[in-house]
Amino acid sequence: MATTNAEGGNRVQAVVKTLDILEALWQAEGAGVTELTERTGLAKSTVHAHLTTLRSKGYVVQDGDEYRLSLRFLSFGEHVKHAEPLYHAAETPMADLADRTGERVLCSTEQNGLGIVIGAHDGERSVSSNIDVGTPTYLHCSAIGKAMLAHFDDEKVDRIVDDWGLPAFSDETITDYETLVAELEEIREEGVAYNRGEYLSGISAIGAPIHGNDGTVYGAICVVGPQHRLESEWDHEELRDQLLSAANTIEVNLLFSD
Repeated sequence: MATTNAEGGNRVQAVVKTLDILEALWQAEGAGVTELTERTGLAKSTVHAHLTTLRSKGYVVQDGDEYRLSLRFLSFGEHVKHAEPLYHAAETPMADLADRTGERVLCSTEQNGLGIVIGAHDGERSVSSNIDVGTPTYLHCSAIGKAMLAHFDDEKVDRIVDDWGLPAFSDETITDYETLVAELEEIREEGVAYNRGEYLSGISAIGAPIHGNDGTVYGAICVVGPQHRLESEWDHEELRDQLLSAANTIEVNLLFSD
């Protein structure tokens, strides 16, 4: 059975159910049929049938009553990652920036209106984070996301906001469109974007866009750390210069990647 989604395309419901189960397994880091039924809202018989099919194709493994994603997904992830030019261009500059700052450094690109982390490096004093390679993130509440949004055309920004909204993740999250537009203008003027506890309270970040030679926005890079350290202990000019230098190095790497 197929249904029509908001964009007017057909959705095959069996595929949607399979993907819902896979995502639930990923989020739960392994689960049984009962838990998956609760997480997905699907009937037990449906969940069991899909799991049986996925196991027969090697995409899930079963240990007693618990199912987990199989290592087969590693081949997909590695292929997608290594096929992305930005991943290769950013690896060394990110590692160098993490070493210099001691903080966590992320690199993301935009897909389907969300930021997708394609690289992460930890410095010696990095904070723990639930955001890692492959994690999708909203663009309006992160430094790395706003750095990209600021350099998209108005039509693309409007489309992203229409599709995903401006949900609040903390008291500091921008949830008003006009406020967001004003901040994006400031980012274009300053060259960097800031996140002051907008996604997670107490965690701040500074981000910079990564452009192609023709002005295309390939993604963005950011430094993430405790709010008190990024906003009080550090000289922002020094941090800003280190970040922009890393972004520029990535841009040069992209230029010569062919």
